[in-house]
Amino acid sequence: MLRSLVAVALVAVLVAAPGCGKPMTDFTSAQYKFKTKFPGAPKEESKPMAGTTLKMFATESRNGAFMVGVADMPIPANEPAAMIEERLDGAQAGAIGNVGGTLKNSTKVTLGGKHPGRDFTASITKPVSGLIRARVYLVGTRMYQVMVVGTDSFVTSADANTFFDSFALTE
Repeated sequence: MLRSLVAVALVAVLVAAPGCGKPMTDFTSAQYKFKTKFPGAPKEESKPMAGTTLKMFATESRNGAFMVGVADMPIPANEPAAMIEERLDGAQAGAIGNVGGTLKNSTKVTLGGKHPGRDFTASITKPVSGLIRARVYLVGTRMYQVMVVGTDSFVTSADANTFFDSFALTE
């Protein structure tokens, strides 16, 4: 299920519209309890997926897209840490596999010093060639997918760094 959520999120944001060049501005989702900086106001879209709903926030340009996906997962209470690690590995593998990607690097990370995640970069080949750079976190039963997809220079830009570094929980 995680693989299909990540795949839908990626395909949805890879259909790039022309022009970005907007200043990085604060964005907060009170409902989904996160904040970050996007280049302009993100478009919001909800998609039902495998018994849950994926909420996407994205800005797009001709060179790529910035995106945060949020899904409340059917994860049992007090799930063992090993299973959480498997879920994160599966989310990473799904994101990469569904865009014909090849993993370049991956590290275990935490959000706020306590919520487990993965930080990874992969080359992609579909629907276009380029890079995906992502951080995926599990916060209780909620999965956050923070991604930049596009050309190499877009994904490694200062704006991409600002986007990732500004992502935080609000509660």
